[in-house]
Amino acid sequence: MIPIVFFLNCHESIDHLFFTCPVARVVWACVAQCFGANDIPVNLEREVHVWGVAAICWAMWKARNKSCFDKKLIKKPVEIVCHAGALMKF
Repeated sequence: MIPIVFFLNCHESIDHLFFTCPVARVVWACVAQCFGANDIPVNLEREVHVWGVAAICWAMWKARNKSCFDKKLIKKPVEIVCHAGALMKF
């Protein structure tokens, strides 16, 4: 299995980081599958469950920072989903 890495990009935007980069797309696909949804959000402009989206975005942000600054690779994007779930449970 090839680890998935967030890349630090000088043109990085909020939409790219949280919705359109390959890691984010896999994370949202996992979440959508868990809830039986057939679409993945592409930005923060649609009405969603705020706490869930916030937890997922926070988990992606933390994973991105670990990848960029600590050089810790993300082996499975589902780890981000699990981290978000733990945040919501806490």
